[in-house]
Amino acid sequence: MINSKNTYPSVVGDFKDRNVWLTTVWKLAIVVALCLIITAPPIRAAEDNQASRPDGEHHLNVVELFVGNTYEDDSHGSKNGVTTGFTYERRLSALWGVGVSYEYAAGDFDKWSIGVPVFVHPYKGWRFQLAPGMEHKKSEDEFLLRISAAYEFMLSDRWMLIPEIAVDFVDGEEAVVYGLAFGFGF
Repeated sequence: MINSKNTYPSVVGDFKDRNVWLTTVWKLAIVVALCLIITAPPIRAAEDNQASRPDGEHHLNVVELFVGNTYEDDSHGSKNGVTTGFTYERRLSALWGVGVSYEYAAGDFDKWSIGVPVFVHPYKGWRFQLAPGMEHKKSEDEFLLRISAAYEFMLSDRWMLIPEIAVDFVDGEEAVVYGLAFGFGF
């Protein structure tokens, strides 16, 4: 006879803090909903503008100001922090770009990171990034690897609104960074 209470002990153990898990999911859902509500009108206008822009046309240089949140769930609980950053990209071609980035996460983190991203622009406004770098926290420097996805909505000939989500891998832990970047191409 199978003991139904102990059939899946690891699953039961994982959901002992069900309220914490539900609170985190609700917070994430609220942030996503607010981002959608705030960005819906500019994104619609940008989609109209994007359609009038010929494929393959791009700026050689783009600077971005990022505002968002960093979320990490580790053995000590979840952490959140307002995140701001700056990115410069030099386009090598319609497909490839390289750059430099700096980011600071406040709140539960108090850390900063720098990276050398390689950008891939496969189709229209889509942009993917792979960025090796360094994270500095509490007088310690650690290797960082960032993977991200974004979509560049053209607001005008030079201005862009860029929703972005990234995952940072540092010392065996992952942090999710999400938010909006405001870009200027020249």
